[in-house]
Amino acid sequence: MSNLEKSSYYVLILMLSIIGAILFSFTEFGGYTAYYSYSVNLQSVFSNPDLIAYSPIYLLLDFLFLLNIFLSLKELNIIKLSFPKKSANLGFFSSLGIFAITTVSGVAFVALLSDAGDWWFGAGFYAGIIGGILLPILYRMSMKNASASSTQYNYPPPPPPQ
Repeated sequence: MSNLEKSSYYVLILMLSIIGAILFSFTEFGGYTAYYSYSVNLQSVFSNPDLIAYSPIYLLLDFLFLLNIFLSLKELNIIKLSFPKKSANLGFFSSLGIFAITTVSGVAFVALLSDAGDWWFGAGFYAGIIGGILLPILYRMSMKNASASSTQYNYPPPPPPQ
């Protein structure tokens, strides 16, 4: 795989991870209305004791988004970190974790609030779902191209003239 192809995948992973981390951290995951309008976001999770159960989810998903940021920076040779050589595998599974945790959290959110009145998903939820779908695809494409380029035939040089 050429350096341009490799860098283009990791630039996309970097941009998608930064956007996902910002949206997940600073916008609401969802909200509901029961006499008052409540918003479930990072600030409300730590300030409202009723929502403290969401704090490990927020911290874990923020960690996974940040891990993808650092892995893409490592693959672009911008920073030097001691991550394993197979960092694409680590990024692939961490991005699958983003999708799985966001999906389970969304299902739990709906199950808990289905009878509470009006509820909605916010940009934080959609950032987790979209990032959890696109990041594994980009990692898989980069791993596929890396394995394809390593299996190209390297013919031996012709023998020297006699």
